[in-house]
This record gives sequence, C-alpha cells and structure tokens, in this order.
Amino acid sequence: MSASRSIHQIAPSMTAPWTRPEPLPDKAGGETNLLHRSAWADPANPLRVQFKPWYNSPIGENETESVRVYLNETTLIGSRSWILPMDADDHYIEISADKLPPGEHRISFIMKNFQLVEAESFPYTVTIDKQAPVLSASNRLTFPSAVLPPNKLTARYLEQNGDKVEAGLPAYTTPRPWDRITWYLGSTPGDMAQGGVIELDDKNFSAPVVITVQGDLIRARGDGRRYVWYVVHDRAGNESLPSQFVELDVAATPIPRTLPPIKVAGATGSSASGTLNPSNAINGATVVIPTDAVIYDGESVFVQWGEPGSPGAYRTGTPVTPGSGEYRIPVGKVSHHIAKTLLVRYEVVEPGVADPHISQTYTLRVEMFGGPPTIQCDRVAGGKLSLGSIPTGGFANFTLESWTWMGTDQFITVTVVGVDTNNQSLTIPVLTGSQVPEVAQRIPVGQISKTELQRFKLNLGIEIRCSVSFDGKQSYQSFPRLTPTLVS
Repeated sequence: MSASRSIHQIAPSMTAPWTRPEPLPDKAGGETNLLHRSAWADPANPLRVQFKPWYNSPIGENETESVRVYLNETTLIGSRSWILPMDADDHYIEISADKLPPGEHRISFIMKNFQLVEAESFPYTVTIDKQAPVLSASNRLTFPSAVLPPNKLTARYLEQNGDKVEAGLPAYTTPRPWDRITWYLGSTPGDMAQGGVIELDDKNFSAPVVITVQGDLIRARGDGRRYVWYVVHDRAGNESLPSQFVELDVAATPIPRTLPPIKVAGATGSSASGTLNPSNAINGATVVIPTDAVIYDGESVFVQWGEPGSPGAYRTGTPVTPGSGEYRIPVGKVSHHIAKTLLVRYEVVEPGVADPHISQTYTLRVEMFGGPPTIQCDRVAGGKLSLGSIPTGGFANFTLESWTWMGTDQFITVTVVGVDTNNQSLTIPVLTGSQVPEVAQRIPVGQISKTELQRFKLNLGIEIRCSVSFDGKQSYQSFPRLTPTLVS
C-alpha cells in the first residue's frame, strides 16, 4: 500500500474521527485544536485516532474490515484490519509521532467493509507544534544596575521601589499567544525553586515582558548569592532551553525604621511625655529630632505640633538651620495650648512613597505661665471701691497689665460678682470673649457703670473676675481676681 494517494472521488459520508488525548481547548489568537505534545510525543503512548462504530447491530463472524487514516486527504499515516465482530472500544489506530509533521492538518479515514465497499469520513482538524521557543543569544534577564554586583539587592532598594524589583525579559524567537514564562529564584545556578509564571495572552504576546520579583519572595528565599533564570513553554508544552542565569547579592533583611519620640527643648519628664513651663519658651518652643532616628538621605522631615487640622496645630518642614534637626514652633501655636495637653510627632516622607513614616508620639503638657496679672480698677483704693468716687452717669474702668505670650488672637472675659441689695447672688458681665486689642504694657478691659454697681449691697466684698482664652474660646484660664469692698 502506498504512503500517499491522489485525491479520491468518494464523497465524505462517515462521522469524522477524533483523537485521544483530545486537543487543547481553543483560545483567542491560538491554534485550532492544538494537541499538547504529551498527546503524541511518548513512543509508549502514541496518539490514537478514534472512530465511531459504524454498525448499529452485530455483524457476522470471520468477516474482514480495514481502515486507512490519511493526513490532508493524501498522505497515509496509519492503517489497520480486523476480523469481525469487533469491540466498540477497539475502533482506533495509533499514530506514531514521526507521522505527524508540524502544522495544521486534516485527519480523515477510508473504511472498507466486509463487502469490500469503501466509505470516507469527514475530516477532523488538528494542529501539531513541535518547535520549542528559541531564546536569543543574550538571554539573561535585565535587572536594574542598582541591584547587580558589586551592588546588593537591599532592603532599602525594596523600600524605595514598591517592595519589588523588576527585570526585563529579552525578546525570543516567535512568541505566541499563551506562551508561559516560568522563572526561578534559587541559591544555586539551575535551582528549580520556582518564582512565578507569566502567561502571554492574545493581545500582549509580542510586547516586552517584565518579570516582577516581590519583596516577600526575596526575603523568603533569604540573603546571600541568589540566581535567577527562566524557561519558555509554548501552549503545546514545548520547552525552550534554560536561559543564562543572573547572579544577585541579596541583603534584604529589613532594617528597622527607628523613629523615637521627639524632644521639646526645656520640657521636663520622660522620653515619651513631658511638661513645658512657658518661661522656657518665651519666644516659642524648639522641637528636636532625636539623633538616633533612622532618616535616609533624600527623605523629608516634617514636625507636627498638635493634631492636623485642629486649632493650634502647626506643621513645619524647615529646620532652624539646615541639618540641625531643630524646628521652631511659633509663640502663638504654643500659647494656644496653655494648661492643655497636645501630641507632638514628626513624619519622614520617602520619595515615591505615598504614606509617610510616623514617629512615636510625644505627649506634652503646657503649663499655665507664672504670675499672671491681677485685673485693676481705677476706682479702687486701699482695698475699697467707693461709689462716691464715681460721678453720676460715670464708670469704673478696668485694665490688665501684659502677660507672658500675650497676643491679639486671645480673648478676655470680665465679670463682677457679689450680692445684691436683696441678699441674692448677682453677676454683671463686663466683657464676654472680647479680643485682646493690642499687645501693650497695659490694656483696657471694659468698664462698669455707677448705676450697675449700685445694684450690689454696700459694705460687702465684690469680685472682679478676669479670664483669658488662648485657644479660640474653647477654654478660659482664670487670672487673679480683684476683691475690693464696695462702699458708699
């Protein structure tokens, strides 16, 4: 029987054959009915071309039938004869790999039954791919020079580059959709410790390929000499030769980012909290970054005084002198927190990293300054306030001497408190949340009329109370009271 035949004239009438194993499922951009190489490459398990039994009922014994299998209708690639009856599971012919050339082919068969009548099947299309991907002559992965010897792949590099390192894959011969690049990261050249797999789709198969080695994997594989290489498999399972390896000197054990609490010059207390006496910050507070803070070249430092966005908060990235680690907080931002507690910290901003590194928090209590002035009244003499010293329709006027951290962003409240002529408690407001008009040695802080004073019972003490808000009227701090006796 010849290996090929001319195109015959029999019209196809029989069900098309199929293969065992079956072809791979078709994928966009891929070959039609592609057979994985495992379907035909094992000589001990050749590809089977199977047929549907063509009798619905048993046929007599000792009759002979035969089948011839053709490739593309012309090339005979297998034949078989059998004696009837035949088991339905035996309707197949095994085809050796050498009879299956690369390419897309139509497989069909001609059956000659026991009556010597021939019938041809419809064709079944399969694709055979025997060509492994071919790597370029220079096929090492291209890593950034910053991580190649004599440099090291460091924890710092990972911190600055999104906790990963990327390497380019040199172009190889005829990339195809659904090729798979398997890459390895191990402690010896050729180490089969797989790092990952990249599958090309039908849109990006010809685009440059980038392998991303994540920091978690690098740390898990440990420090020391490490080797990276890859192979390429096509969809049929053909494998390229291994690539040349790239040697990396890994030093990726994380370096602790130590950012201890800030220090406030003149404050007393522990490393995590303290108290600031205003006398130690007359011109504002000085905040100091600890010398053992881990801050790298190129990073920016910002001091945060108070919670961001809250009244009295302040943020600065400008040191008193470049490189000094000292930062000045304006007087007004310090005085805002008199007799209150605030949190102070610093932030280290790493280039290209969205979230800053935040230091441990320092808790600071700003004390009330010593020696606040006592409110004064121009009608008080010898501890007495004489109504007779005030003309009809006149006033008693109040003043305050200046105080530490005095500012026009502060507010004053003044009231006069005593007992009225009916022996009932009486409070007369003089000022309520009035803004400090100026910073001066002495300022006016309101007045009370003689008529209002006459509401109080004579020969009893009255209290002239004064309080100042340093935090935008959120709270008030009491100054010493003036307590004269009201007389006629």
